[in-house]
Amino acid sequence: MTKTIKERIPSAYTGAFLAGLTVLMAIPGVVPMPYEINFPAWAVFITWAGYFALGGGGPGKSIDVYKKMYPCILWGAFWGMVAGLGFMYLNPLVHGLGQTLLLDGVIIFIVNQPILWGAKLTNIFATAPASFFGFATFFATYFGGFGFEANFIYAAFISGVICNFLGPIWGYLQVYLTFPVEVDVPGAPGGA
Repeated sequence: MTKTIKERIPSAYTGAFLAGLTVLMAIPGVVPMPYEINFPAWAVFITWAGYFALGGGGPGKSIDVYKKMYPCILWGAFWGMVAGLGFMYLNPLVHGLGQTLLLDGVIIFIVNQPILWGAKLTNIFATAPASFFGFATFFATYFGGFGFEANFIYAAFISGVICNFLGPIWGYLQVYLTFPVEVDVPGAPGGA
């Protein structure tokens, strides 16, 4: 007989519960000081979606996805931080908006090269979207004033990476917390 997976608790409920936990981490004032962490919620959500896009789906389907995503998230966040440091130390050397934009464009071009070539030439950094999750999250966290210490470049790196790492874990838990069971499909023809 043909088998299928049945959720005991709908994944819409488990996903909503985990999303609620994410919001608690993100909204200032919800969790009192000193526990307020002001994490960037979108960083969790984009890698949560990435987990499923790369084939994650709960028990037995996660380790390969983690192996693809986590090194790339770190790789992208590292190069985002390098760009942020470049902005911090090199922008004061130029004058005017035009020169600043040109310099920043050159910095972004240069730091994106290791991300793109890493995706092309290595297996460990081959999942380019995960690298850009890390890269974009660093920028949004740092320039948006998020993280456990706002506008501190290293705190932005750590906070962004933690949240990016949490997304695939939330993806796993969204499926696991449904307490899925394998059941027979009624009326389906039996297999040989």
